[in-house]
Amino acid sequence: MTYLSNVAGMHRRALLIGTAAMLACASSGQAQELSYPVDSVRLIVPANPGGGTDTAARLFADFFTRYTGASIAVVNQFAGGGVVAAQTIATADDDGSELLFYHTSIHVAELTGTWPFGYQDFTPLASVSLFDDVIVARADAPYDTLSGMLDYARQHPGEVTFGSQLGGTTEIKGAALAQASEDTLRVVDAGSESDRTTALLGEQVDAIPMGVNNAQQYTEAGTLKVLAVLNNDPSPFAPDWQTAPAQGVDLSFPLVFQVFAPKGVDPKAVSAMDAVIDRMKTDPTVKEAFEKVKQTPSLRTSSEIAPLLEQEHAFVNRYIK
Repeated sequence: MTYLSNVAGMHRRALLIGTAAMLACASSGQAQELSYPVDSVRLIVPANPGGGTDTAARLFADFFTRYTGASIAVVNQFAGGGVVAAQTIATADDDGSELLFYHTSIHVAELTGTWPFGYQDFTPLASVSLFDDVIVARADAPYDTLSGMLDYARQHPGEVTFGSQLGGTTEIKGAALAQASEDTLRVVDAGSESDRTTALLGEQVDAIPMGVNNAQQYTEAGTLKVLAVLNNDPSPFAPDWQTAPAQGVDLSFPLVFQVFAPKGVDPKAVSAMDAVIDRMKTDPTVKEAFEKVKQTPSLRTSSEIAPLLEQEHAFVNRYIK
């Protein structure tokens, strides 16, 4: 991508975030405030500003402030691959004044040794939204589906190359697809999504994972085609795209954004966060705000999030080993 297109993309993201934030704050009247044990909160985000994680964190922060009246500052701490952010929360006060906003990659960070912490080292408070990845190939690829690509790889061992990024959830997706191909699919480190896209368009790799929003742009331009959505459920933004499970490929691994507190956090903070999530579940502006940035609400309270975290951790652990 050129410098100008990158700048244009940043402006588009800023407009989307701003519009979604206005939706989050809009209401017909003053929302009744929920009680939170502190008046100000730092929401630590192990990601750079402007991306999907930062966007989700800022939308969540808007709703949190609207419901509780407490101020919340989003603090981006990506140093050390996010380990600084994890350390910040692991050693934070237990009053709920500092929270971690991250996603499914927490399991990859732990199991690869990037972080000395896993979800068990925090108090899981909630899940907020999810973001779907799809598998894309060039428009001229000799297969139109993910199952077709895997069949082609089995028939042409070592000829199909899948670009992922080591140390993230895309590495796990690559490992899962390699296993599904009976180790005939070649998985290589192709960097971030923008780097992977460049490699795919430049015919250096044959398929990559990509976010739904970017995939829509390339399919509309006719340069790429979507082979599968990596979720049990179709994407609400592209309902005609087939899911991987619908093709017989057991790979459902969306990126779910989650909130964590220090271990042993004040129970009042936990119950207050539960009340915030319950309010979000019934607030019609939540769905609209997150859909503006191509995310789907995925709201779970502290008592509801444990099965998700256990499932994610087991899935990642299977392929890390």
